[in-house]
Amino acid sequence: MSIEIIKENFSIEKMIGKGDVQSLIETEVYLNIPIEDVEKVIWVHGDIRIQNTMIIRDKILVNGTINYNILMKDKEDKLQTLEAVKDFNEEIFIKDIKEDMESRVKGKIEYIEHEIEENRIAIKTLIDLKGQVETLKELEVIEAVEDSNDLEVLKEHLKYRQSYGSDRSTISIEESFIIDMNKPPADKVLKFFVDPKEIESTVVEDRIVLSGEAIVTLICLGEGEIYSVKEAVDFNHFLEIPGALEGSRGLVDLNVEAADYEILKDENDELRRVAVSITIEADGKVYKEDSKELLIDAYSIKEKIDIEKEELVLLEEIDCLKYEEAIDLEVSIDATDILDIRKENHILENYYENGKVHIDGILNLGIYYIDRIEDTIASRDEEVPYRIELPYDKEVEDPVFHIDEKVREIDFLINRENVGIDTTISFQISLKKEKTINAIKDIFETGEIIDKKSKPSIIVYIVQKGDILWDIAKRYNTTMEDILSSNGLPEDHKLEVLDKIIIEKNVNLSL
Repeated sequence: MSIEIIKENFSIEKMIGKGDVQSLIETEVYLNIPIEDVEKVIWVHGDIRIQNTMIIRDKILVNGTINYNILMKDKEDKLQTLEAVKDFNEEIFIKDIKEDMESRVKGKIEYIEHEIEENRIAIKTLIDLKGQVETLKELEVIEAVEDSNDLEVLKEHLKYRQSYGSDRSTISIEESFIIDMNKPPADKVLKFFVDPKEIESTVVEDRIVLSGEAIVTLICLGEGEIYSVKEAVDFNHFLEIPGALEGSRGLVDLNVEAADYEILKDENDELRRVAVSITIEADGKVYKEDSKELLIDAYSIKEKIDIEKEELVLLEEIDCLKYEEAIDLEVSIDATDILDIRKENHILENYYENGKVHIDGILNLGIYYIDRIEDTIASRDEEVPYRIELPYDKEVEDPVFHIDEKVREIDFLINRENVGIDTTISFQISLKKEKTINAIKDIFETGEIIDKKSKPSIIVYIVQKGDILWDIAKRYNTTMEDILSSNGLPEDHKLEVLDKIIIEKNVNLSL
């Protein structure tokens, strides 16, 4: 017998672990006007930004900033702004993570409390950091066995995600634009936002080609009028991923690392030119949904062989579901104008139970508006909880969820004493299950011939609980096809306990 083995290498992304930490960050911001001149603090808002992450001995070291924006009204009804930055360093513990693995951290501000003390504002901010660590695992399996008619092989079909790797890099944007002439010049900027948006990402050979927009929003004060400006700044970028194949799927996550602005005079000597400097971190990965047949057992009907196996723990793709959740609510604010509505979605829990996929989450809305009664700017934070129960009639035990969600553009209608808000959250829910396969890594010939001559010509075997046809054929050095033929059974026959099957001895007299 001559066995020729063809091996194949492929890569999978393996989740090592997840962890989270909450931390209370305290800081003080000194007032830019005397405390006796402060009529009230309209808001203290913060924006969390992750600057760096590093893995050292079972933990992710996280360095980030909270960028504070403070708006006050003084005794003369003038608006005063304060900007401040607070650094933080935290640790997220995750067992068995190592320095050469890939970490991803998301930050969320749970709440901000503030209090005026003498000539400063004392601020307490509770932040929530969630981290996960992945690694790219290279696997070597037997793709095929050739030139051996005497070898019986058992295969198992696997659906998996073939990973081609990831890349993380920064996008630097330096751009300017002009405020429309139908709005007054910007004497002061009260609030500044930047939202990165992916327009299109395409996988070509060895890279992801990305096009996107940085959506710049400013809430300005000019000539006594408060108004908002929104401008889309285009950008293009490449993420280098050696080995990526054209036609594969790419996933890109965009986060603002730093953003700044300056209001400059235009050619008419008016403060209308907005110069922005933005740094966006792009985190991309490339994969392909694939399937493969793995050899999990083998034997020869003529010669004893040795096989080497390796335990593979993989996430097998089960299904991909799509769902849209409509959000419709009325917010009790009396507004003459809506300047901006911020949106941020958080999935709190997901699980499978009683034939349903359950997703619990909260949509956080930050509403900036002109108050009808006070005729000045105000803000309102609104939490919109939702619960999704999506029927799924296929039985699945302990599935692993991967959920991509997107909040669509928000529509609003200003009514007397309330504002109606409509939007939709789109979900793409990938269901996976952890699967352990003992795949054959290598096959070795021993040269030892199996002696069948002393064995009975016919054996009547009574099927026992747990028996499968493969195991019976392997035990008696025959093939599944020969057993089915001897008993006149079809290929799809299912064995039942206490069935009697005939096993005939086949001897090759040329040996």
